[in-house]
Amino acid sequence: MSEPHTVAIIGGGVIGVSCALMLAREGHRVTVIEEGRIGHGCSWGNGAQYNAGSSFPMAHPGIIWRAMLWLADTNGPVRLAPREMPSILPWLVRFLLAGRRDAWETAYAALHALHAPCAKLYRDMLGDAEWKRVFRPNGALHVWRDVSLGALDGLVDRLRAAHGVAFERLNAEELRELEPSLSRDYQRAIFFPGGGHVTSPPALVEGLMGRAAALGVAIRTARVLAIEPGTDGVTLRTNTGPHCCDIVVIAAGIASRDLARSLGISLSLASERGYHVTVPGISSVISRPVTDAASAFVATPLEEGLRIVGIAEFDAPEAPRDPRQSEKLVACAHAMLPDLRVGEVSDWMGVRPSTPDSLPIIGPHPDMPTILFATGHGHMGISGAPMTAAIVCDLVAGRTPRLSCAPYRVR
Repeated sequence: MSEPHTVAIIGGGVIGVSCALMLAREGHRVTVIEEGRIGHGCSWGNGAQYNAGSSFPMAHPGIIWRAMLWLADTNGPVRLAPREMPSILPWLVRFLLAGRRDAWETAYAALHALHAPCAKLYRDMLGDAEWKRVFRPNGALHVWRDVSLGALDGLVDRLRAAHGVAFERLNAEELRELEPSLSRDYQRAIFFPGGGHVTSPPALVEGLMGRAAALGVAIRTARVLAIEPGTDGVTLRTNTGPHCCDIVVIAAGIASRDLARSLGISLSLASERGYHVTVPGISSVISRPVTDAASAFVATPLEEGLRIVGIAEFDAPEAPRDPRQSEKLVACAHAMLPDLRVGEVSDWMGVRPSTPDSLPIIGPHPDMPTILFATGHGHMGISGAPMTAAIVCDLVAGRTPRLSCAPYRVR
């Protein structure tokens, strides 16, 4: 075991809490600093699935044409607020460059390496009983209404196979045997037996935090205003007073962007707002996460009901929520599950911290080794959290990371 350090983690979502638990298991003295409730930021409203077969970057060969179609469609899954165009333009240029085939394949390999061990790592972190309570390893589905394969499908299949992802292509009849409630318009699917979902994203974070608290991890409710590295450690200036530590881990989602800027780093993070609607009492209508690949939304059965999650809305984090985005998701739910009776729904909007290449930012500040970043996981926080935490543990201990930080370096 390495020499124990005092570590402050800024951010109480699934990334920060996973880091806290793993660090505490190695004997470090850890405090999680969170302005709101633990697990009630972006981690609270996600799609709840894990699936290494879905670990492809958002940018892919041909993305420019698909993005233009989506942006032109007022009912489509992508919205770019005109007022955001000047600030997000550099990010969009990097996004389009990340869609070149060589960059896309390289990013997929790095994402797969980060995500593939997540279920095993969570089981180790939570213990068998808690893992079985929260996780449902029932597989995951991607579905399509068109019969013909797309231009990239063959290449995607080969990449998945090369990285050991188990998957099975299904025809319409096989799909209906697996999920009989789905629309008969769906003509084909891919089943990923190694995927699955959690029954409640907050329960996952609370379970991790409970294990961490039992090992002495403290929670401080505060907003970090400034980070001041010094010769004897780091001082965090918060709205409730200073907090001193040896090492700080910035896992604050989109707020990581402003914290990094105060440290002389311009992180390429976009405020990509996602929405969900949850229909209570009908989670049993499907047995696993189902992704409508063409419309880019996911339905997942949760304890509180059926969750429909989607939309990539590029707007300021503090901009008002657009109710039309939730209405789109209700329409998507009806299209996927024609017999679905939707009464009252709960809806939500959260801000994903998204990088142009979909690779999270994990590693030390280039000039300040006592400041580590663990942010930018975009749509894939549940899948990426455990290995991110393992890398952070290695960095805090001064070990060679078990997974190279090079693809995830601060950028």
